[in-house]
Formats: sequence, structure tokens, C-alpha cells
Amino acid sequence: MEPLKARFDSVARGLLDLAASGRRILVVTHIDADGILSGSMVFSSLAKKGANVVLRCIPDLDPGLISELASQRYDFYVFTDLGSALVRELESGLGQRFLVIDHHQLAEEDMKKAAVVNAWDFGLDGGREACSSSMAYEFALSVDPSNRDLSPLAVVGAVADRQDGGPDRSLTGLNKMALEDAVADGLARVSKDLLFIGRETRPVHESVALTSTPYLKGVTGNKEGILSSLHQSGLVLKEGASWRTLSTLTEDEKKKVTEVVAGLVASSGGNTGSIAELVGDAITLAGEDAFTPLRDVREFGTLLNACGRMGEPGTGVSVCLGDRGNSLAAAMAILSQYRMGIGRALQALSEDPARITASGWLVFVHGDGVIEDKLLGPVISILTSSPGYTDKIVVGLTKSGESDLKVSSRVGDAHQGEVNLGVVMRAAGEAVRGVGGGHSMAAGAKIPATEAEAFERMVVEMLAG
Repeated sequence: MEPLKARFDSVARGLLDLAASGRRILVVTHIDADGILSGSMVFSSLAKKGANVVLRCIPDLDPGLISELASQRYDFYVFTDLGSALVRELESGLGQRFLVIDHHQLAEEDMKKAAVVNAWDFGLDGGREACSSSMAYEFALSVDPSNRDLSPLAVVGAVADRQDGGPDRSLTGLNKMALEDAVADGLARVSKDLLFIGRETRPVHESVALTSTPYLKGVTGNKEGILSSLHQSGLVLKEGASWRTLSTLTEDEKKKVTEVVAGLVASSGGNTGSIAELVGDAITLAGEDAFTPLRDVREFGTLLNACGRMGEPGTGVSVCLGDRGNSLAAAMAILSQYRMGIGRALQALSEDPARITASGWLVFVHGDGVIEDKLLGPVISILTSSPGYTDKIVVGLTKSGESDLKVSSRVGDAHQGEVNLGVVMRAAGEAVRGVGGGHSMAAGAKIPATEAEAFERMVVEMLAG
């Protein structure tokens, strides 16, 4: 980690010099949880030093937006969780007045450029060992070592970006280092536990029914069936008038929940092997109030993703910066709307199967009119974890704006063979006058709507090769 630390030390000195001279700095970040968290940490660390800094969250970065940013009266631009696929366009529009802090794969010739600090350049797998949040946390430490109190945010970003791929759903690499800081400082604790959504906040049966990654046949969405089965098992689900949560159950009670879930999956003809994915490292943030979505890092990440996808990233930023009043209440309301939106999209797909076309292990999902572009990524992630798709590569397309399509692609956990979707999305996107990029297992693109067929042909050809 020494080369990375040295690089961030140098970058931090340069930005602090700009701040000291009163230069205006704009931090531009993505709207997903990793983007909101990384942008918030860079913004916060500079603001604490008196910098004249502004934070802006965007859904996509393209050449048109770069031109717009260049016309604004900022002296320097910091991009987090985006920009790696557009380094040359950033150079053209902003000259040397920008910095990219990121973890997405990028072209080899761009990796060594002075304006780029990317995880891959330091031997870190940006899809598994380092996210933009853990990179931003390292930057914040270089700005001031007292920023160790930001370590929980780095952990939330890593888990939200689905980088908990180590043994028992653990973190590795730079992400693990941030977690170790948080644990050492008493800000987080790790335990082996059930990883159902809402384990700190929801009644047990609701928590189990919310599980969608992995999709559990007979369980996901089956709140009443789960409630009935848990009652029949003899599990006490209430303390007085209050529903119990998973976090309040004993180990024997948690085993009983697992047995009930396995029984429901088996009786529905589902794959009980996927239940193993729901046991692993549960990370609890000690400084957050019990029974709020911020207590569990996975819930925290989902809350921020909801804010970003529902067009309210500023609410998520406010939560990251410490507002546990109005902003948290607003974020929780947004989360409910987000879940309902995803539910409607999945229902629409189930009612119109012609929108999903499969050829071997490659699946295309056409979401025009039924999947909002801001919800495409979450919907494709859920679909990829559903029965019949876990061994597939799923590529979703839906309308974005007046003339573009948004593309989101995922590789199912059971897919056999090597594939790098980040490379595929970048090459296919650029081939049709669009942009693309991402990780090997999850990537996306933005392309002209008129080029949909050409884009799909390009994806088929590249994946077949």
C-alpha cells in the first residue's frame, strides 16, 4: 500500500495548496452508493480544511457533460467513481485541471497518467479489493489522519458495491484495511450472522421476504407464507406488542429461521444451495442508532442506492455527512419508493416475457416503458440472481432521455467461463458512438437509441469470442 499512500499524499498536498489559495474545487461523483460515499468523503475532507469546494452527483458522465463542466467557473475538478473511461475527453475539455479517483478498469495508456489514481494501477482488483469509497478513504487519510472516523463509510461503499466476495462474504484488500480501522476504533464490529435485508430494522418475516439477492424461490416476496411457517415452527416473533428483528434472535432461533427458509425453498422446487450465501460477515456500525437502516452496512448501502436512483442523491450525501434528522427520515421514505419501483418493474417483466430474449447463456432484457433508467441496474442484478438466470450473462437496455439507451449488464454467480464485461461494454459502447465500462462482473454503457441492434450484435460477437 506504500505506493498508493505516497500517491495520495502527493495528490492531497496539491489539492490543499489549491484550497489555501482560494481556488474553487468541484467534486463530481456517481449517484450510486459507492459514488455518494466516495464523493462525500472527498468533499468532507477538503471542506474541513477550509476549501472552497462543491459536490455534485450525476447519473452518467459523457462528452457533452464534460463540455458543460468545462464552461463552469471552477478551477479544479475531482471525479470519484467515474471518469476512467473518459480520460482523453477529460484532458481535451479540462486540460490538467482534473483528478480521477476510481476503481473501474481503464485503458492501459490512461492508467499511468498524472490525473488518474486508479486501484488497478496499484495491483488492486477494482472489482473485488477496492471500491471508490475505500480509495476516497485513503485520500482522506492523506488530507488528515484524523479522518479515520470516515472508515465506516468506506466499508459501506465496499459492501454496497458487492465487493464482499471473500470467504463468508468478507472484505479483502483495501476494503478490508478500512474495515480493520473501523473495528480498531470501535466504530464497527463483525460477526457471523444471517444476512437478510433489514436484520436490524424489520420484523423477521418481512426481513426474510425482502431477500432478492440471491432470489429464493418460495421465499422472496412471500411475506405471509413465511410468517405462517415461522409461527408453525414455534418461533416467538413478538416481544409484547413489538415485532422482533433478526438481530434480536438467539443462535438457536436463527437456525430455526434457516430451516424454515430451506423448507420453503425446497417445497417450491428452488435451489437450497443458495441459502449458504445468506450466512457470513455481518458488519454492524456501533455509532448508529439501533433499529435504523444505518446500523447494518448492507442496509446503509441500500438506503444510499435508493437516494441516488430515485433522483435524490443530495439526501444521501446529507446522511453521509452526519444528518440523522430530516435527511435520514427523507431517505427512509425514498427507500420505500425505491423498493416499490423495483417491484413494479419486475412484475411488468413477468407479465411480458417477450421482453426477455435468451440465446444460450446470453440474455437480453428490453425495458423500454417498464424499467426506469435509474432502476435498470438494480433490476438486472435481481434478475441475474433469479432461478434460470444465475448461470447467464444478462444485458438490460432501456430508454434514457430523448435519444439514448442505458445499458446494464451482470454475470450470474453460477456462470461458467471467463468474461470481462467492463471491456465488452467499453468496446461495444465506443463502437456505436457511446460510452461504456465497469467491472468484469458488472458493467454498463450509454448509447444512441438508434444503435441498439448494432450494439447487441457487437456484444454477442465479443462474448462469443
